[in-house]
Amino acid sequence: MTDRGDHNPDRELDEALASLHLEARMSNRSLDDARERLMREAAAEGSSASLPPKSPFRRRGLVVGVAAAAAVAVVGAAVAFGGGGGAPAQPVAQSTSGQPTSGQQPAKRDVSLLSASQVLNDAADKITAKDPELKPGQYRYIEVKGSYLRGFQTGSPQGVESAPSGYTYLADITYQTWIPADVTQEWLEKRVPGDAELIGSSMPASEVPAYQPSDTDTGERRGACGDFFPKAKPKKVCGDATDMAQPAFYQDLPRDPDELLAWLKDYTSQRGSSPSTMFHFGIQFLNSGIMPADLRGDFLRAMAKIDGVKVVEEATTPDGRKGLALGLDSDRERRDLIVDPDKGEIIGERTVAKDDPESPWIKAGTVTSSVSVTTKVADAIGVVPAS
Repeated sequence: MTDRGDHNPDRELDEALASLHLEARMSNRSLDDARERLMREAAAEGSSASLPPKSPFRRRGLVVGVAAAAAVAVVGAAVAFGGGGGAPAQPVAQSTSGQPTSGQQPAKRDVSLLSASQVLNDAADKITAKDPELKPGQYRYIEVKGSYLRGFQTGSPQGVESAPSGYTYLADITYQTWIPADVTQEWLEKRVPGDAELIGSSMPASEVPAYQPSDTDTGERRGACGDFFPKAKPKKVCGDATDMAQPAFYQDLPRDPDELLAWLKDYTSQRGSSPSTMFHFGIQFLNSGIMPADLRGDFLRAMAKIDGVKVVEEATTPDGRKGLALGLDSDRERRDLIVDPDKGEIIGERTVAKDDPESPWIKAGTVTSSVSVTTKVADAIGVVPAS
């Protein structure tokens, strides 16, 4: 990981360009008018324009050309929203939901101009959520809508070289959890299976067994401190600060991005502390539904310091919310954190297969998991809060 204290001119240029007019570049408004006006003004100035001083980053050659192209697009964004001369282009009127009121469809954000670090830090700045104050009899309600890999795979016998065989479904499952204010009391969890889609197999689709949800993907379970499987080993310990499914896990974590990054590196040390591993576990913590509100902003800022994270594309979560997917590649897959940059909300996650997935019949680019998380206050255990 690059030491943020080192002087790195190349990185400074990239971050400076990425941070220019971030709000404008994350807008859905069109830049067509801005670009046309920019070109007209450049043509009018012609040869009378003075040459800029030599850049200290001139040695970057072709990379400088790419950065300069990004800078021109940034200038276009500035003109579109009031920068430069002349009247600004008129944006499409927006409702409070972010949808155009004129019947026009919003233009997609140009994610190629966005820095993951800036998006995460900007989202952290906008977090206003507070932890719910539960009245007597109320529960914290966490709903996780997800699509997960389910199926069967068998490898080759030892000493025999042959491709593995099997099949893979992407199955929809909704997890509903009710947590009391006193977490030592009884929790309730319901698992509701939904549709399943066959996304690949080593055999003809007609020969693949029909999907049947497993026992652990269905049913209702209760248990103090969320101990829904009391016979599981090792035994679940109430208040265990090493169990990410319990509030105690988050209570004593540092509230400083640099310290959190060091903690995340130490937490994943037995798995190599690679950027992809740190990012993977960071996503799990952020989407646990029980991370305290005062920790989320600093945790996002810590995630922004992980090398290699990029803005991938606009994405929609299983519950229909829209945001930006920020991803980091590992050998077999890409893990994405999905945030709503306008509201500062962490709304979901997903996993996308790369060229060499665990199951060779899954095509590169296939979404192999997709999750959205919402938290509300329920007036009683088992009661789903109104939307």
